[in-house]
Amino acid sequence: MSTTSQTSTVPAPVHSNRTTSRRSGVGPAGSVNRKTRRAIKKVIDARGTEPIVVPVDAVLDGLTAVDLTSVRRDIAEQRAQANIMFRCAQCNSPVYIAVSPATSTSDGRGTFFKHFGGTPAECNWRTPHVLRSIGASQFGGLQEGEPHYRLKMCLADSIRCDPDFSEPIVDTEYIKIGDGHRRPDVFTIYKDNQRIAFELQLARLPITTIIERSAAYRKAGITLVWVTSAHELALLNNQSFRDIYLRSGGRIFAVDAASYLRSEETSTFHLRELSLQPTIQHPFSIYNRWRSRMVGPDGILMREGQRHAEGQRDYATALAEQLQAKAPGLGEKIARAVASGSDLGLVAPEWSALAKLVGGRDLRQSIQDELPRVLRWLQAVERLNAAQGEETRAAGKIVAACAATIITARTGKHWVPIIEHVAAAVPSVTSVLSTEFRSKMMRLKASPGKLHPFHAYHRHMISALHPWLSFWLLAKAPAGLAPHPRLT
Repeated sequence: MSTTSQTSTVPAPVHSNRTTSRRSGVGPAGSVNRKTRRAIKKVIDARGTEPIVVPVDAVLDGLTAVDLTSVRRDIAEQRAQANIMFRCAQCNSPVYIAVSPATSTSDGRGTFFKHFGGTPAECNWRTPHVLRSIGASQFGGLQEGEPHYRLKMCLADSIRCDPDFSEPIVDTEYIKIGDGHRRPDVFTIYKDNQRIAFELQLARLPITTIIERSAAYRKAGITLVWVTSAHELALLNNQSFRDIYLRSGGRIFAVDAASYLRSEETSTFHLRELSLQPTIQHPFSIYNRWRSRMVGPDGILMREGQRHAEGQRDYATALAEQLQAKAPGLGEKIARAVASGSDLGLVAPEWSALAKLVGGRDLRQSIQDELPRVLRWLQAVERLNAAQGEETRAAGKIVAACAATIITARTGKHWVPIIEHVAAAVPSVTSVLSTEFRSKMMRLKASPGKLHPFHAYHRHMISALHPWLSFWLLAKAPAGLAPHPRLT
């Protein structure tokens, strides 16, 4: 039996039917977004069939919070294998994506490219110097602080409650991994054959450190479990933590006195799992809360890919259920009008009601931004994903044709990121979008003129009509938290 609780601070209300200028510096949810200063203006993007020079705004501004963690991880993993994804267009040196602490966004709009190891002398696109670990500095130069030590002992004591785990080794012995050694915070063996390393994260870690640790344990056949504190939820809004939990479907483990007591009472090791959950509450836009529940070994030792898939599915299901309860039939009526290609003015009352509930843009603005084209394409994607046998070929042609109408339209450049995401996330779509089409999208992104992230401006309505995209569009740590919120 698991217990569930939620914690969040309610965000400021959103006035959904008021048009917001894209150049006003106001983000899609109505919050001020101070402009990020980007010294590197263009990068060489090597992700496609051939390298292409692209303005950094076209690469970064379209990244959702989920995209940002994924691309940062990909850059670090590829560099470890001597593959460079992005280079500075001025000096050809490798670059990575850094997060600006001065912005209010948690997506790509608050980021910039930065040279690895400092700006080369010959490059006049100056960025701050070295990439370094700042974890120890948060404890006055020591390797750990008192909170870290106490949680480590609590974690070890929780493990000792479960006879299926060996006596935990607590930060006193190095574990041989390949040609080197590592000293995990806590190490144990589950049921005599599964070696497990627990790493407690209470401080910010560079993505390179996260990747190095993950790769080393994976290579040695050791399961790595990241654990944090249940008492400092404001920390989870830091990019270092997002780099971990958004990779796992918005889920992260925490240890506290309550998880220890559950372990002791049941003689089964438990941790608290925090997971992002969308919440609809008028007059606010869709916002996120942390759901808390106790989980045992099956949940703790679940493979990362499965955790990610389950987390996305649970997020989408929670949103769909709330929409059905609060606005029954609205989404279906709008979807039918979109599918038929009829005048959406016929469902203007329904659109207005749904937009008001979820914080979406009004119908006039949505039509001006050519959102209906994208909604028809997403419906075609859903039909392709459900098609079987002979239907598949015809459904695939419709998906490809709809995608072509989007990128050749007046607003096509601004919808490229959502096409790229769906093409990468849905295998059936990947197979029907040709190499030539993908090249056209890349050239469109690199073309003159700023790319505006239309999927971000319309993320609430897209999520309401197609919840399977909601995690990608909406998942991020709750905003507006008190300095030290606590779970009860």
